[in-house]
Amino acid sequence: MKVSEEYKSGLQCNDDETIAEKIAKNSFKPIMFENLKKENIKLSATKLMDYSIEPSCDSNTKKVLKTRFIDSGNASITVEPLDGQPWDLSDNRIVLAFDVTNPNNVTHRLITCIHDKLGMRGYVNPIPAQSKKTMYCVIDESLREKGTDFLPSPIGFESLILGEGWGEVNKPSEILSIDLQAGMNGPVGYFIFENFRLVENPIYNIDQVYKGIVDKYGQYSAREWPGKIHTDEELKSAQLAEERLVVKWKEEQAKRDDRTIYGGYKEESLKQAATGRFYTKKIDNKWNLIDPEGYPYFAIGFDIVRKSGMDTWIDGRRYMFEELPDKNGEFKEHYATVSGVQPPYGETVGETFSFYSMNLQKKYGKDWLDKWAKMSIDRFKAWGINSLGAWAEPELFFGKGLEHNTPYTAFIWTTGGDGKHEKLHDTVPDAFDPEFINSVEKAVKEQAVKFRIDEDPYCFGVYIDNEYIWGRTLFDNPLVKSVFKYDTANEKAYAKRRVMDILKEKYQTIEHLNKSWHTNFAFFKELSEPYIGFIPEDVASLVISTLADKYYEIVEKTVRQYLPGVMYLGSRNTEWGTPREVIQAAIKYVDILSFNNYNFDVQRENFKYEEYDLPMIIGEFSFSADDCGPFSYTSMSVATQQDRARAYVNYVESALKSGKFVGVNWFQYYDEPVLGRSWDGENFGWGFVDVTDQYYPELIEASRELYNTMYATKFNQQSMFNVRNVQQQIFLNVGETAKIESVTHPLNLNQQLSYYSTNKYVATIDQFGTVTALKDGVATIITKNINDLFVLTTTNISVGKAPCLPNVCFIYPQINVQVGAKINLIQNLVPDSVLPQNLVWKSSQKTIATVADGVVIAHSPGRVNIVVSEKNGFATDSLNLVIE
Repeated sequence: MKVSEEYKSGLQCNDDETIAEKIAKNSFKPIMFENLKKENIKLSATKLMDYSIEPSCDSNTKKVLKTRFIDSGNASITVEPLDGQPWDLSDNRIVLAFDVTNPNNVTHRLITCIHDKLGMRGYVNPIPAQSKKTMYCVIDESLREKGTDFLPSPIGFESLILGEGWGEVNKPSEILSIDLQAGMNGPVGYFIFENFRLVENPIYNIDQVYKGIVDKYGQYSAREWPGKIHTDEELKSAQLAEERLVVKWKEEQAKRDDRTIYGGYKEESLKQAATGRFYTKKIDNKWNLIDPEGYPYFAIGFDIVRKSGMDTWIDGRRYMFEELPDKNGEFKEHYATVSGVQPPYGETVGETFSFYSMNLQKKYGKDWLDKWAKMSIDRFKAWGINSLGAWAEPELFFGKGLEHNTPYTAFIWTTGGDGKHEKLHDTVPDAFDPEFINSVEKAVKEQAVKFRIDEDPYCFGVYIDNEYIWGRTLFDNPLVKSVFKYDTANEKAYAKRRVMDILKEKYQTIEHLNKSWHTNFAFFKELSEPYIGFIPEDVASLVISTLADKYYEIVEKTVRQYLPGVMYLGSRNTEWGTPREVIQAAIKYVDILSFNNYNFDVQRENFKYEEYDLPMIIGEFSFSADDCGPFSYTSMSVATQQDRARAYVNYVESALKSGKFVGVNWFQYYDEPVLGRSWDGENFGWGFVDVTDQYYPELIEASRELYNTMYATKFNQQSMFNVRNVQQQIFLNVGETAKIESVTHPLNLNQQLSYYSTNKYVATIDQFGTVTALKDGVATIITKNINDLFVLTTTNISVGKAPCLPNVCFIYPQINVQVGAKINLIQNLVPDSVLPQNLVWKSSQKTIATVADGVVIAHSPGRVNIVVSEKNGFATDSLNLVIE
């Protein structure tokens, strides 16, 4: 990116002080971690964050702050002045900067929280794997808030500007502390911090720094990549070449005799009853969608195949665009006026423009929308994409399955502007409000019934609502707190009145409630008034269960009434906003349980999908790379487009092998605008195509090959039910290596194993199981079945003079029992295992067997994995229980 000469030479302040003089006089002094007392620094960390100050890998004379974190919810380290005197960051000509290294093999999110005397603001930035970045802490919202989640760094691609966030810095002249929090992909992660200093604000002259960063086609102007469009002639030439290729590939797919017209697997030995509609059924103990002809079907689809969501703000930042077309000219339909969305700083109502739809018009002419829809369907057939996910354009696709020969899902919002029901925290509905039933019925009729999707055999399901924030944990849960803030005397306090009835039934007397809550209410009526105090977790659990159960009950009943033959796919819950009580409520009502899961595979600790015996679908997943198109990183960033392709295949195959998932939806069809979609500023390179509608070749090649192999992967997969490491403890010196020897059951499935170290500063492990000792200390190597979260074991590593870690190991990898049996698995642990009171037990399927304190009760026939872990570490082993 270009930087103005004035800016390069150093800004002069109004009082004639140079930036260097300003920095020298500031209360904040460099933090180099050489001597914390002299540097006036205090460090403190939560219990799930370990840290040490060590020499830098680059130089033995420099010091760095190394951190290791094991939980994304409460893993942070605080940097604050030792003497308690606040830092002054109020001069927006200078900003705090620091260097952060992510040595992990995957992207992790860094949350930078800046606390002042009046509040706090947190900023989120994904840090790509194995990279070092300089973070520029621009906290002046007039500069940073430009209608986009992430701004590009103006001084090279190894730098970052603070990203999207929440909260507010109210008093920048009195900064009390900086929290560095970890949001991670995996059970353990690392960041290395160094060189905290004040520097010149790189975006102070923002209208010069970001001048023309978007070209006339909506592309990022500061970078070149293969396939980037520079002229209308290039755009047209690329279109014609792709159309020829799509025709060829589509014809090849049409000639296949192993696929149905729906994209199902035409294998006669697997054929089920043909009902004329989609339904779900187990085959070989694996959940499947069955297509209308009776064949197994796995849905791979795109979200956001629609025209809305393409536009980006231009008002408030017109200088960022190289060229915009005449507002009254050929491309005038791609302009719009918006309000009530996320605008650039200082704007409330303004103009937006859609480069994507403009480029489509350049390709297809005035009837670009219909031609784009047809080309999209042709592409999907050529690429091996056999369905449409959420948010397909209703006018183009709903009720038109026979026209396109493409299965699809419908999506319905009940939380739109027309919904008159009461809303609790965020947009979670108060389902006890009688008006909620009317909202659901109105939404279903207007967004689905009118398109007659219930008569369309290609519509296999409907999502209703998306990513409700039910709260991450039960403690201090925002949804629960929002219920208790109501006064039951308020007509709108429907949920609060229901909760009060439940509490009276639960406690019987106010004395019993007071004892549990540590309160001193004289009557229940006092709690019926607005309450903001402590709420026990068991009560929070009860409240969430009650709210979720009522919500899913009403929605399910409405779907059955108005959309017969269409499966209810749930509400696309997230890991970060969904307590397990919500999932437990949903499974009573949905046909297929949906998750939005951004991860490297479908496994996710908080979901524990193995515990639920019902079909599931991924509502959203994706990977991005910044080597082409948009510049911003995502939590699932990889380095290159080829890495995106590999990650895509790995994710879909993990769903195919799970035995539970019946489909996955990639978010989304096309890249988001470089400077963010108008309604919320999100600006990620999610797409299979870019803003000029050019496809990413690596993804297309991977998708086509995956379509060829997906059903063989699903039905020929041999499941691993146990793994055992031969070595329970390995002693090494720095520089030495050792090979973990793993034995799988059944044998010779080692290609399904993954390895990771709980302390990569001490010892690393490669994909083949080779451990390398780096420094004195201890680490645990976790060996896991990549297709099953509950098949795992561990080996402890001690480097140098470090002591042994506690271990836990079963004597026998498998036990057979009868239904109704009750056995104590502590007796199956090796004698020198951890003390029983220090063990944590889990069952992979509680409907088959439950476990508590090592005692298993067998409930029904089947195969289940029991996992035991040492409560303060990673020492873990699993046992396979066969119940007959």
